[in-house]
Amino acid sequence: MTTQKRTQRLERAGISNRKFWEDDLEMGVDSILRSAENDGFAEKWIGQRTGRQVTTLCRCLGIKADGSTQKKKEALLAGSDGLLPYLLVEQFAKFKSRVAIIDLSKGVLTKAALEVCRKDGEEDFDTQALMFALYERGAGNLQLVFHFDKIHKTGFARMLMKGQRRRPKRSLGDTLQQKELGKVLDDFDRRKRDRRKSELKAVVPHDGRFLVFIRRAERPDHILGSDGVVHGYRPEWIILDFEEGAKRVRISSISVSVPLEIANRIASEYYGAPCEYENEAETTYGKQIAVSLRKLASAKKEEVRMVELVVRNSPLDGSPKLKITDPDSNCIGDGIAHFEKAVGKLLDSVEEIESVKVSFRKKRVSLIFEALDGKEKYVVRYSDHRLNANERKLFESYMKDTHEIPVLSTEKRFKQ
Repeated sequence: MTTQKRTQRLERAGISNRKFWEDDLEMGVDSILRSAENDGFAEKWIGQRTGRQVTTLCRCLGIKADGSTQKKKEALLAGSDGLLPYLLVEQFAKFKSRVAIIDLSKGVLTKAALEVCRKDGEEDFDTQALMFALYERGAGNLQLVFHFDKIHKTGFARMLMKGQRRRPKRSLGDTLQQKELGKVLDDFDRRKRDRRKSELKAVVPHDGRFLVFIRRAERPDHILGSDGVVHGYRPEWIILDFEEGAKRVRISSISVSVPLEIANRIASEYYGAPCEYENEAETTYGKQIAVSLRKLASAKKEEVRMVELVVRNSPLDGSPKLKITDPDSNCIGDGIAHFEKAVGKLLDSVEEIESVKVSFRKKRVSLIFEALDGKEKYVVRYSDHRLNANERKLFESYMKDTHEIPVLSTEKRFKQ
């Protein structure tokens, strides 16, 4: 079947916007359609669905089917012509963040739809069933999952505006309207003169902030297609997370300078005057860090506990680098105490500590102590990309409330 015929098949199934799937959601359609052309594909695909997914599909397609899951599968097979969009949804949902899907579903779906997808006796859901229900409520929900998936899987540099500015009377959201922000990006591309286009893909108000999603060519790259190598650029997703008033912005990107330049231009447009952001820094004193390290090393059952310590110059002869770690994320406090009793102190000199890893929510998170000008002053940074967006908030609050230490991302952005 040719690409044109597959497009016609999509249109007959009610999927008129092929660009939405292939460009906005960045997923190939033809390979899925080719698989669907095979004899017995629909029967096999339906047979692999869970009971929650089958029930949700019946609701989405308006198929009245009572009784067992098997009877519902038979009813779906009889009406399989309407399943094509859900084949695409199933492929799109693979490897997407569970947190992104569940959080969005709770804000979009009805209680009845959520209950169909809820796992028995658990505060958990069949995320594939949720995706079917989200699509039925509107294809735009898939685009939100696509974007929110990214914020849960990447670290964010925390930037603070230099100097003081009188906040404009108008809302930042006015500047972030499609037309006005599009002009800012077009002007940036024109002045940048690198023949690359900054595509504004979405502006999403979220938790009192504004998430701006921009796609831009990052560097030359190629893919291997059916007709050989196709040359182009690797896409970079730039996410700018502005607080209202734009005094602060969080930046997620591959490149270091371009996203910061774009953020500066957006803020300058909003304030009507030149604005620049710099990496945020919050001071913590060395003695306070040393006290906290002792607590983390003895926190065997607490939510955050030390599972790795790397010391640049150990008390051993020759001052070699020393690493104490537990691969199973058990607390290493006993090992540190034994070493300090037998050889020498490890946790008192923060300047000698290269890094620490702690366990939080079954994930290993690095802590790094960045020395500032002045004696015994540090910025404590952590590997926020290891945690989803919800876990980052919890971790930062825990460190602030329990250890009185503000922690910032290890991500930074700089102007060239």
